[in-house]
Amino acid sequence: MTMAEQSIKSLFSSAESQRKDIEASWDNNTATYQQNLAAAIATYDDCLKLADRLSLFSPNETLEDLTSGDLQCVSTAVPTHPANV
Repeated sequence: MTMAEQSIKSLFSSAESQRKDIEASWDNNTATYQQNLAAAIATYDDCLKLADRLSLFSPNETLEDLTSGDLQCVSTAVPTHPANV
């Protein structure tokens, strides 16, 4: 399924699932772990691109304009430490 065929919600859910799987992994020195990490980062990046393409957030919006359902999408735009991915 391409990014265009997925909703932002399903794409974010997929990224979160990948992140949880990575957090549950104990060996971060394997090629599989590194591939899974790269895939999760790419999925979060796809979320950002889709949110931008859909113009979900306007520069003139304030926090009061956001609904609680928007918060997940906002969280993809917040820089995090790579260890938290």
